[in-house]
Amino acid sequence: MSKMHRIIAVALLGCLSLGAHAKPTAKADEAAMALADDAPVAEQLAKVERALHSEDYSELSVADKSRVQAALDRIRTKMGDRERFDQLTPPQKVEVFNDQEVVNTLMTNAKEDSRMVCRSERPIGSNRPQRTCMTVAQRRQATEDARQMKRDLRISEVRDAK
Repeated sequence: MSKMHRIIAVALLGCLSLGAHAKPTAKADEAAMALADDAPVAEQLAKVERALHSEDYSELSVADKSRVQAALDRIRTKMGDRERFDQLTPPQKVEVFNDQEVVNTLMTNAKEDSRMVCRSERPIGSNRPQRTCMTVAQRRQATEDARQMKRDLRISEVRDAK
């Protein structure tokens, strides 16, 4: 029993770990949210909100989506009836910039975790490779699950040995 579990755990860990042969399928990251002086801010905020609900940011947690939306709402409030960023006073620009950084940080991390990575892997007992695609976050979770299973097997082996 323990030898079989060990073989399965090692095989799972090998199959699920991130390899050097992984090829990203996502396009290069688009520019972070930068409020252009010459474009209407309302349009720019709407574009960010559309992106927030797209598949590119599917790994963004509900709490982080709420934080992004709150930052966008604060920017919208600070803008008031002004259309462009350059119409703000310097202190208001600093506040908007700080909210903009919150949005950029959260969305950049989520986009990276949502990136799809495909690998060509040979299943155990087969020489025919199969293409396996997962997001970066899914791969990280699968790797952690395999490590946890390996730890659990070691603990059970120690208990069985006693």
